[in-house]
This record gives sequence, C-alpha cells and structure tokens, in this order.
Amino acid sequence: MAGRGRLPKDPETRVRRNEVDTSHLEEYAGPIDRRLTKLPNRSSFSSETQLYFDVWADSEQAAWFMPTDWLTLRRMARLHEKFIDTGSHFVAAELRQCESLLGATIGDRMRLKVAALKDKQKKDKEEAPPTIEADLQLYAELNDD
Repeated sequence: MAGRGRLPKDPETRVRRNEVDTSHLEEYAGPIDRRLTKLPNRSSFSSETQLYFDVWADSEQAAWFMPTDWLTLRRMARLHEKFIDTGSHFVAAELRQCESLLGATIGDRMRLKVAALKDKQKKDKEEAPPTIEADLQLYAELNDD
C-alpha cells in the first residue's frame, strides 16, 4: 500500500549531504624551524627510512604540518627504523597509528576530510586559462597576411 509513513526528507537538507566544515584545516602560517623538516643524523638511518621520511616531508599533507607534526614525523622515522631492524608487530602497530593520524592512506585522508579542504582551496583560487605558446605563434603567423 503506497503512501504510508512519513515523506522522505528533502535531499538538500539531509545530514549526509551537508557540507563538511573544514575551517579548522587551514595551512599553518606560523614559523617552522627548518631543522624540524630535516631528518636528524640522516646518515645513521637506512636508505629505506630516509626515503620514508622524504616521501612524508614532500607529501601534500606536509603543507598543513605544525611543528608538533614534524616532531611526530621524526619519531615515526625512528619507529620505521626499529621496524626494519626487528620486524616487531608492536612497532608496526604504533607506526600505523601515527601514520593514520597524519593521513597516510586514502581512507585516513577521507576520515580527516583532507579532500574537502583541497576542494575548498580550489574554489578559492581562480586560475587563468593556460596559454600555449605554439598556439600564439600559429595565430600570429595566420594573421600576418
């Protein structure tokens, strides 16, 4: 029997369709001591741990890192080195927990709503259409007649 029960909510006002508030996810504008962004005693770490630190330091998330996040990343490098040496599942669990807090996987970034901030920044930034030098030269040649 059709028509029993309440009418469904308007799709525009459903909770799942509301925009996510990302006002708390702004790029850190304060001063960062550049020593924090470098791996201390780099030569004492394995090449795998050096790569691990460098990938994190160059990641998109690093734009939002505060000094405490950089300290966490340095601690993660030591955990990574210990995991390589021992293979301990306890160290792996701690390392994975730290990684999830910084947005290591796509699931972590979705949970942290990092993509929403990225979309917000794209909307705020107005981009000029790209100019292609070859097209400008061709246009100039065609109009030289």
